[in-house]
Amino acid sequence: MTIHLSVSDNTAVSPVRRSSRLLRLLGVGFGLAVVVGGTTGTGVLRSPRELAEAVGASGGVLLVWLAGGLYALLGANAIAELGAMLPQAGGWYGYAHRAFGEFVAVVVGWGDWMSSCVTGALVALMMSTYAAALVPALAGHERVVSIGSVAVLGLIQWRGVQAASRAQELTSLLMGLALFVILAAAWWLPAAPAPTATVVPGAAALVVAFQSVIFAYDGWYAAIYFAEEDHDPAHEVPRSMLGGVGLIILIYALLNAVLLHALPFHQLTTAELPLAEVAARLAGVWGRRVMLAVAVLGHLGVLNSVLLMATRVLFALSRDRLLPSPLARVHPRGTPRAALLVALGLTLVLVATGTAAQLLAVTSILFVGYYTVGFAAVLVLRRTAPNLERPYRAWGHPFTTWLVLLGSVLFLIGNAIAEPGNTLLAAGLVAASYPIWRLMKRKTNPA
Repeated sequence: MTIHLSVSDNTAVSPVRRSSRLLRLLGVGFGLAVVVGGTTGTGVLRSPRELAEAVGASGGVLLVWLAGGLYALLGANAIAELGAMLPQAGGWYGYAHRAFGEFVAVVVGWGDWMSSCVTGALVALMMSTYAAALVPALAGHERVVSIGSVAVLGLIQWRGVQAASRAQELTSLLMGLALFVILAAAWWLPAAPAPTATVVPGAAALVVAFQSVIFAYDGWYAAIYFAEEDHDPAHEVPRSMLGGVGLIILIYALLNAVLLHALPFHQLTTAELPLAEVAARLAGVWGRRVMLAVAVLGHLGVLNSVLLMATRVLFALSRDRLLPSPLARVHPRGTPRAALLVALGLTLVLVATGTAAQLLAVTSILFVGYYTVGFAAVLVLRRTAPNLERPYRAWGHPFTTWLVLLGSVLFLIGNAIAEPGNTLLAAGLVAASYPIWRLMKRKTNPA
């Protein structure tokens, strides 16, 4: 039985089992928190060093960051139309299903779920290194700390949507306040000497740089996963996405301006946590400790958001009978608990085995892969479903949509040329969805 939810009225719902309905408990505050906190929680920490190291020139660093910001803004502009028009759980999966059919949707949903769990495991492992630097007694126990952090956030989400949303809003707020204080104070530091040599990065270096910036901006779309749980998705999903991306661009621009002002460029390319070096110059050892605490807090916010997203993808696939039906059961407090357990299970396996680090480069390929499908869905649905109600219409369409779609395709081609091994691995992970799809189709339609 296919379950249909009305998108315009919370009470106008066709007959549906209570256990398969998500609750409309979220608003624009959570939307901004999951977009901004789920994106900048890791992007402000290690990405500046990785990108500066790849580009090799201070001027080029700012250009790549701004190019990434423009890409995210145009992407949010296009996908906000789908989020307001088709407010349903599962994010990219639902848009692919409506535009391209079931199999493409399964491929997108599988890749999305896998990349969310990989990201969660990576974030947990990175967080534990900062926790060990902040509390030396934890050194040597980083994997235990990572597993514990995943388990604690899993328990919070197990309690219900409201507890999980409050955790997201709190971590995002505290991190934002701490960043504001550090970035504002850093302008009082004396300017670092300007670099004497100009380096022109090669094609391979630019691919690595754009991988870093794509990873840093990834999360700009996070609000779409929770549109079905939003009080007013037609208005609040576009506001969360566009407002959130605007804040992210501003944060990254200020961050890199501060780093280039306060640190010599060679130090920016070698420091494990550049912003901690700035904080140390401001307040010595205590400044570094504060920045390490901010790093832990930011990573917890990102980990919370990706676990929430992975759970919603499994829920959507199960509700459409493409995964076992228990994964679509929703607790009265709004959490699909069985789906949460499966997402936690894969994340914990990746943490425990250490395989998440090997999949780092693959995640950016998967990210851009389902971006590409989503942008194409905007174009297809404008043509095949022109009468669907569109509370938000992408400005500049079709030119802006084509621009971001072509940018995504060029990125994927560049990765395939520069890193064929990682591209094949990403393709293999996606191909694994086919036997799962065939198995579920056989179970649901034996004839």
